[in-house]
Amino acid sequence: MIKVIIHKNMKKNIIIIVITIILIILIIGSLFVYASTNTKENTSLEEKVSKEIEYLDSYLIAMLGNFNGLTIANEVFQLNPQEKELEKEEVTKSNFSDQTNNANGQNEQSQANNESAQNGKNEQTQADNSQNNKSGDNGKMQNSILANNGNYETNWDDIKQQVEQLYSTWNTISLDLHALNIDGNSILSFSNGLNSATKKIKSEDKKGAMEELGKLHQLLPTYMNNYKSDEKQKQILNIQSKVVISYINITNEEWDKAKENLTQAEQNFANMINTQSMGNSQNQNIINQSYILVNELINAVNLKDKDIFYIQYQNLITKMEVLF
Repeated sequence: MIKVIIHKNMKKNIIIIVITIILIILIIGSLFVYASTNTKENTSLEEKVSKEIEYLDSYLIAMLGNFNGLTIANEVFQLNPQEKELEKEEVTKSNFSDQTNNANGQNEQSQANNESAQNGKNEQTQADNSQNNKSGDNGKMQNSILANNGNYETNWDDIKQQVEQLYSTWNTISLDLHALNIDGNSILSFSNGLNSATKKIKSEDKKGAMEELGKLHQLLPTYMNNYKSDEKQKQILNIQSKVVISYINITNEEWDKAKENLTQAEQNFANMINTQSMGNSQNQNIINQSYILVNELINAVNLKDKDIFYIQYQNLITKMEVLF
């Protein structure tokens, strides 16, 4: 009788142990699935926010360019963050294709296709230039830097419309930043800065408006530093922010401040090139060109020539936008 009771107790204990093990496995499995799902959601949100920060970067740069009639990434005003990403990919593919063709040579059919495409592009460019020509017999192009003869007019009507549109964009992006647990005070700083910039724009205070927009751009590397692990991308955005501030400095005749910001940008660029992997050869080529252009900007500052600075600034920003 005692043996039967012991036997039953042993079977009961074994069942309890098995059930306990199964429960532990289920709990661990559930935690693993939850952690995996949560990681994927965070990664997806981080990618979305990165695209939104890249969009804000282009938007602010385009707005700042319009204070001096510079046409830098103006197409961003018609794009959302996802559309900008697709456009950037097309530009990257086009650049890579061009470099490959230059390295390996082009066959006759490829040349014919390129010529046909270029002709179409030239026709469109000519049509666009025709629309943008200034009135008068001299036929000066409105967006030509040297043709301005040092007179850089600000189209306040366009800028007022652009800053108004920025509110709608920022309202969406700020929610995603909060979801990534970005510091609330930092997010509030952008909102307050946007209000300050708007007040300056309303009163058509060029110097003050550009400085406020520059502060907004400086917040973008701060946001990215709080969540993104890609050091190269963070460094590129930080370098670009210093270049943008130097452009504002030059507009406001602050040559010493511009040189200080560009010197920091050049040092950061050199450090990045020496310590970071640049990825494929195409990215390496663009980064090398961008580094050279930063030094050209420093030379323009030394010359105190605003026209040359603006020309090189347009070239540099156009290249760096592709690196994000």
